Amino acid sequence: MAKKYSCKNCGAELYFDPKRGTMHCDYCGSDFDPAEYDFKPGEAETEDSIIPQTGEGESQTTGEGESQTAAAGAEAQATDDSMSLEDLVVYKCPNCGAEVITSQKTVATTCVYCNRAITLTGNVKGEFRPDYVLPFEKDRSEVERAYRNLCSKSILTPRLFTREATIKKIKGMYIPYWLFSFEGQAALNIRGKNIRVHQSGDNEITETSSYEIREAGRGSFNRIPADALKEMDNLMMDSIEPFDFSKLKPFNPAYLTGFYTQRWDDTASENEPRAKSRAKKALSEEVAERAGTYTTSFIEQENYQWKEQKVESVMLPVWMMYTEYHGRNYIFGMNGQTGKMLGQIPKDPVKLIRIGVMVFVLSQILLMLIRILGVMI
Repeated sequence: MAKKYSCKNCGAELYFDPKRGTMHCDYCGSDFDPAEYDFKPGEAETEDSIIPQTGEGESQTTGEGESQTAAAGAEAQATDDSMSLEDLVVYKCPNCGAEVITSQKTVATTCVYCNRAITLTGNVKGEFRPDYVLPFEKDRSEVERAYRNLCSKSILTPRLFTREATIKKIKGMYIPYWLFSFEGQAALNIRGKNIRVHQSGDNEITETSSYEIREAGRGSFNRIPADALKEMDNLMMDSIEPFDFSKLKPFNPAYLTGFYTQRWDDTASENEPRAKSRAKKALSEEVAERAGTYTTSFIEQENYQWKEQKVESVMLPVWMMYTEYHGRNYIFGMNGQTGKMLGQIPKDPVKLIRIGVMVFVLSQILLMLIRILGVMI
């Protein structure tokens, strides 16, 4: 169901406040622990208030003009978020009653009419229900300040990136992740060579000693993260780590209020090779280091075994913005817990030309003044 959270003192709507770590009421100033709004598993078993769409066997309940407006909104949403019309559904906002068009995978969003938070608890039922959520600790003011600082580092930053409308596009998102934990064992055959070059009279002699080393080792890997959204760039999401998983909270949709959230669409089995690849790299480097130091070395044969595997589903906090500039997408992101940033701000070639022209003009004026003063003296 589409759900909202109300203040227990004045009845106003509550949002999760990253700085306070509470559900905060802007009207009476009250704060509540999200745990006070317990997520009962039975709540997510009921369907959200989906308004049936034309072509699904039922007719729209709105008038013709409203249906056209909803269809136009659906097309706009599909264009903005790269979703096809088949992926879209219409929910009834629990605050103002308006029809909100969103993806079937959306868990939390905002009503475009009243700008209130909408949490769709029916989209996190069954297998889509996360085990944990890691709450935001960085709020919008912090992320906007960090973004402005990033843009101000270069006078060649395009004006598009510093416009207020662009900055407001920064979106707080809970990204679904899988966390993999397991024990790993590695057995490596390593070929090492030591090369020694020395002089004997007029001759240069090269001596090569070859060694075959067999080393084994084991390691415990706890909560290796892998994002569970196909649309996300894996390298980008890896670069925004680390997260402090000691602050994980049992999943409660109250933490999602005011943020955009989607449920996972990339399975744990599809992401398992990514997690084991990271573990394999760490384990092989540790085992190879124990093999000793050689002029050159390489792994001839390797064998890995994994056991005691555990997989957890979590929602992790990220601030993110996509901006298109000259046909390319540029991404700004911030770890919503630690504040670690990633960003790629382009340089405006027109600004560079303008600066070059300005420097040239000023230099010519300066030379002219020097000549005039020289004649006068």
